[in-house]
Amino acid sequence: MLMVLNLSNRLLFTAIFISGASALIYQLIWVRLLGLVFGVSSFAVATVVAVFLLGLGLGSYFFGRWSERIRDPLRVYLYVEIGIAATSLLAYVVIEALPVYRYLYEYAYNNLGFYGLSVARLLLSTLVLLPPVFLIGGTMPLLAKYFLRNPENLGSSFSKLYYLNTLGASAGVLLTGFVFVRLFGVIGTLMIAIGGNLLVALIVALSKRGSQAVQPVPAGQAPYTYMLAFLFLTGFISLGYEMLWVRILSTYGLSTSQAFALILAGFLLGFSVGAWFVARTVDRRQDLEAWFSAVCIVTAFSGAVVLLIFRQFEALTLLLADATPASQLTLGMALAFTVSFIPAVFMGILFPLGVRIYAHDVDRIGAKAGNTFFSNTLGCVLGSLLTGFVLIPFVGMWNTTLILVNLSLLIALAFLLRGRRPARLQWASLLVVAVVANLLVFADSKTFHAELKGRDMRAAAGGFEVIYYAEGLSGTVSAVERGDYRGLFVDGQNVSGTDIVLLADSRMLAHVPLLLAKEPGSALTVGYGTGTTSGSMLLHEVDVYAVEIEEKIIEAAPLFSSVNYDSYADPNLNIVLDDARNYIATTEQEFDVIVTDVTNLKYKRNPYLYTREYFEIMRDALSPTGVAAAWLPVGGLSFNDLKTLIATFDAVFPHTTAWYFTQFPTHFIILVGTPERTLVDLPELRAKMVQVAPDLRTLDIDSVYELASMLLLGENDVDLLVAGQALHTDNRPILEYSDMDLYNVEDVAPNLGRLLEFQQEDLLEYFSGSAGELTALENHFKKYTRHYRDYIRVYEEQMRAQDF
Repeated sequence: MLMVLNLSNRLLFTAIFISGASALIYQLIWVRLLGLVFGVSSFAVATVVAVFLLGLGLGSYFFGRWSERIRDPLRVYLYVEIGIAATSLLAYVVIEALPVYRYLYEYAYNNLGFYGLSVARLLLSTLVLLPPVFLIGGTMPLLAKYFLRNPENLGSSFSKLYYLNTLGASAGVLLTGFVFVRLFGVIGTLMIAIGGNLLVALIVALSKRGSQAVQPVPAGQAPYTYMLAFLFLTGFISLGYEMLWVRILSTYGLSTSQAFALILAGFLLGFSVGAWFVARTVDRRQDLEAWFSAVCIVTAFSGAVVLLIFRQFEALTLLLADATPASQLTLGMALAFTVSFIPAVFMGILFPLGVRIYAHDVDRIGAKAGNTFFSNTLGCVLGSLLTGFVLIPFVGMWNTTLILVNLSLLIALAFLLRGRRPARLQWASLLVVAVVANLLVFADSKTFHAELKGRDMRAAAGGFEVIYYAEGLSGTVSAVERGDYRGLFVDGQNVSGTDIVLLADSRMLAHVPLLLAKEPGSALTVGYGTGTTSGSMLLHEVDVYAVEIEEKIIEAAPLFSSVNYDSYADPNLNIVLDDARNYIATTEQEFDVIVTDVTNLKYKRNPYLYTREYFEIMRDALSPTGVAAAWLPVGGLSFNDLKTLIATFDAVFPHTTAWYFTQFPTHFIILVGTPERTLVDLPELRAKMVQVAPDLRTLDIDSVYELASMLLLGENDVDLLVAGQALHTDNRPILEYSDMDLYNVEDVAPNLGRLLEFQQEDLLEYFSGSAGELTALENHFKKYTRHYRDYIRVYEEQMRAQDF
């Protein structure tokens, strides 16, 4: 007899739930933390996710085999949970506190080519992630070895373990995406996950001791080893769909961190519900292979239906918005959750059902569980990588869906061919689904893009034509046209266009900082977009670096030659295909001007480009006389959020001024950070403007006073505005989570009016020149301030009229 740990089922299930929640919290937090080191390009993120999944698979395989040689798997499980907490804390320390880690990456970035850098990312990710995720992967085989003792309820017991663990994972995703990071920050959320592992260890440590007879270890093997190949394929399909659906939904504006969390939670909750369904019936059924085949057919059918729903996704959300009081964004997220959840239920049936077929009995159940998790996880790794880097870019999202649909049908076909009993209904179902699904190959339209919104509605009125569409590695790029207007969209987000307001946006972001800089020789712009900012920068005869994360945007640039002056072909333009933050942080190049132009603060990776740490990276990459500039939206966010943005920039660049376009109302301000107090010599500014005068005249700027009077807030005004305001940081990315009701709202006048309330300084003190020049400038300040206030007054009158 051997003394071992025994745990009540209720406590065991609680521990499994908590452990699953911690595992997914770790995944989301590691992607965030390592994204700040390696960047958030598709290759960088995929490397982190692949290492995470592969570590889980290796841990499952190793601990599954080892569990057959131990007599107290629950005690080992206790130590594994403690090990997860300890190695996770150590990994955080390595990333954040050891300079050598970042130094190694920076060396690889500047001295190795693409493949060398990819290997470096892989090795560095493995260094910090493999120990904790290897241990996480070992938890389920150990629990299976402890809990699965009765062959009569093998299927239901394993399914129960799986659905509780997956349900915890779903909860971990939702809590991380909507609560923990928002309230406790990234580091605090990591500590919660660590605390979860320690709580699980404490639960197990307080369990009862009991005696158990030592059983000999049977030497038999699983009789249905072919199931490992099918579990590999189901993992491939599951992660393929996850990658695919996140990409498709992002084209409809669902590209925030909350939307991603909701979609992922929908997947995991669907898996959990599917496994729960298996647990209720699997031990009473004899036709397990026929059941597996039937579910594969239903999975294929659901994939085709989801494809059709996604094609009409925006129309469906608009229809729901007309019928309910909820916002379109809220309804879109709810629909995305539902559409992700339902097919995932069928996919959730397949894994525990496949494990039941493969394992057959409880002999060597630890090793069998390890084998199945390893095989399925390998499929997940390959599915995510091939879908993201091969299938979507080369065959498109529409055809990728059909490939995954047909892969499910092929699995069903293999089981039907193995079957010994006639299955006419399944054969008929397989044939019907195959024919109907593959007819979608001949669909007239295979594209996914949102209708134009907001400031581009004037272009959309009367319809528009899509003149360019491409599904790249990092996003879906489309260009639209109506009459003389052209606009560029990435994942449904307007990047720029040929509208006069959008041109003012792009061109002034180039001219304001370069005209204020002292003898600039190089400039960097974050994001290429239509190439308009780069084209205007090149007019200053400086070396221009445009950092763009999606190559397809560069491919669309010739469509905007009329406004970008063929900048994409200019030898003085250096196009860097990378995540901007990663490039600025690691390059050895120094710049005289750096401008950040991010159109939507909540879109995917954009919150990383407005944190205090990012602005510090900008500052460190500037020359001693360098100028930093940031485009900030005035509409689409609350005034409190706008103050947070300005406060974060001002905390790094204490000599900050705010500039607003004068010739007509626009939706942006430009923050400019200079190494010392701003003092503009009007004659010198006039002389600099001569070189770029034709470009300025396209915006009706034909005098030095019109440009100088764009100064909206002086340094003291900015300091007064942001006094005591919270900052947006890597650890506390508060702008990701605030004011979602204002997402994509374009109202500018309310925030502009609030900014004018802080205009207390004599702005003439920021300029030097003759008395006549200063008097003329003063008159321009008064003129444009009246224009601003008239614009705000008209807006307020319109709002009052709407209330009646």
